Amino acid sequence: MFNLNLQVGFTLLKLLLTQRYSVFTAVIVLTVICLICSFWVSWLIVPFLILTVLSALGIHDVRQNYHAVTKNYPLIGHIRFLFEKIRPEIRQYLI
Repeated sequence: MFNLNLQVGFTLLKLLLTQRYSVFTAVIVLTVICLICSFWVSWLIVPFLILTVLSALGIHDVRQNYHAVTKNYPLIGHIRFLFEKIRPEIRQYLI
């Protein structure tokens, strides 16, 4: 039982340290840091709340199965959809 939990933990750690999950991992680490520091510095609650929302979005991205871009690149994959949404305006401005 312990060996299985340890193996799952190492697999999760290996997954979080890959380059495509680096932004997601950084957001989670910053969320934890803001949570700990918010006990002493009260204004860090606002960044903590923002980072918590981003962490929840990243967890949703990793667990979903219908968008390969956001599954493989959580949080960063949403930038692609933003650019797709504003593409007509950019083309109108540049052309």
